[in-house]
Amino acid sequence: MDLVFAAATLLAFYILLRRLESRPDASEPPLISSKIPLVGHLVGLIWHGLPYYTQQSAKHELPIFTINLVANKAYVITSPNLVTAIQRKSRLISFDSFPTSAAERLAGIAGPGLQLLRETRAGGQGLGLKVLHAMNPALLGDGLDEMNIKMAMTLKSSIDELAGRGAYISFDLYAWCREALTIASTDAVYGPLNPYKPASIQEAFWRDGLTSPPSRTFERNTAIFLLGVSPRFTARRAWKSRETVVAALEQYYRMEGHENSSELTYRRWQVQRENGASVADIARLEALLAFALLPNTIPAGFWLLIEIFSRPHLLAEIREELCNNALHVDKSGVHLIDLGDIQSKCDILVSALQETLRVHSNATVTRKVYEDIMLNDEYLLKAGSLVQIPAHELNRHNSVWLMNPERFEAKRFMKRNDSKSAPVATGYLSFGASPNICPGRHFATGEILAMTAMILLRYDIEPEDGSWAISQLDTGDLPATITPPAMGSFRAVISSRTKYHGFEWQFRVSKGQGKYGLITG
Repeated sequence: MDLVFAAATLLAFYILLRRLESRPDASEPPLISSKIPLVGHLVGLIWHGLPYYTQQSAKHELPIFTINLVANKAYVITSPNLVTAIQRKSRLISFDSFPTSAAERLAGIAGPGLQLLRETRAGGQGLGLKVLHAMNPALLGDGLDEMNIKMAMTLKSSIDELAGRGAYISFDLYAWCREALTIASTDAVYGPLNPYKPASIQEAFWRDGLTSPPSRTFERNTAIFLLGVSPRFTARRAWKSRETVVAALEQYYRMEGHENSSELTYRRWQVQRENGASVADIARLEALLAFALLPNTIPAGFWLLIEIFSRPHLLAEIREELCNNALHVDKSGVHLIDLGDIQSKCDILVSALQETLRVHSNATVTRKVYEDIMLNDEYLLKAGSLVQIPAHELNRHNSVWLMNPERFEAKRFMKRNDSKSAPVATGYLSFGASPNICPGRHFATGEILAMTAMILLRYDIEPEDGSWAISQLDTGDLPATITPPAMGSFRAVISSRTKYHGFEWQFRVSKGQGKYGLITG
């Protein structure tokens, strides 16, 4: 009898939850229900990360649909035509509120500091958008050149160390990429007093799969922070990890590390101080920059190496392209890789990177609807709702990518006379969607290509077990819009190429050539 009563109670509760789920207006996109009422989609997103949107899109095959995320309703768009319609309504369907939400929930900024950052249309002073706008000129021109010079110096040292590992000794290739690119990126941005240089700060940010559970780290628990459900208590260890990163950044500013850093760091500091932000709040906001610098650049670099080394013919082609166009030997025998030459003369390598981003991206373009609006005179989008556009679907859409959209084609992004096979911007969202394109895309591109070029020329890499297939992916890493492999899932053996062994190597940065002709959505 008790079991019957319990079952009846659970059934009644389930029916109640189903009825409590907000039902869409008849003109809204169709609602996709979850197996667990109210919270099912939110649980799926936390559990699976950004690939959850891809799973739902593949399952339902609709151009647009609605899902409930408890406190919010989200419209998921998979049609290139609807993406264009969203872009035409950028004033009413906007990204503007999300920097403030991240500052509050992810960085822990509150009170007057949060009001400074809040967008003006919500009654704030708009500092968050001012900080974003201050970054743009710092990531082009002289500012970009200086960052590239520092990045290349640090990266070269890490690549040199590979030669000292000994021939045919296996290592975790992704772990190496993570370590090398973390230091190269943050050294370039923060200068000699780089707060991320200590191993303890890197471990606080990253998932350390060898010595601590993933639940302890800042980067790994983005979803819990964004939910805003008292992470100090619900994710205590992750909260402490965040506070460790913030404390290191606050000390960096108090030691005036920004005075000898990149233009990017100094401009971010300057605009906040001029608008009245405290040092403590500047440090908190700066903790978010690592999410832009690291979780996507690193897996992108890893996958580019895998895609090239696993294809012997492509590997030979790109090596020849680099040797003919970007490799120079000076009078003393130093081998110089010119990053400007890669940008202007190595079309296959640059195309291969863009194709890697197309194939591996799980980015989701996010917008907020500020007023009720009819999209394409067909779908009602209600104010306060979210718009989510999964890049995985657009990057493979048959109407855009006519040539084998599921296959990796290294030369897909090379300039062609055949307009039918040329890439279309609305179907390529790996860098975001206009008007909100990743401002650091040129720095990240230069860093990935520099690492790849020098490794391709100096080393041979083979999988330890003989297979290039990587089945274990870290899909739960929410900030990573390029899905990384699981730590330890791919061990490689590396050996120096006889042709170039024993020479001194350097990068050369040609000023004014750090901007790449990238396709953006």
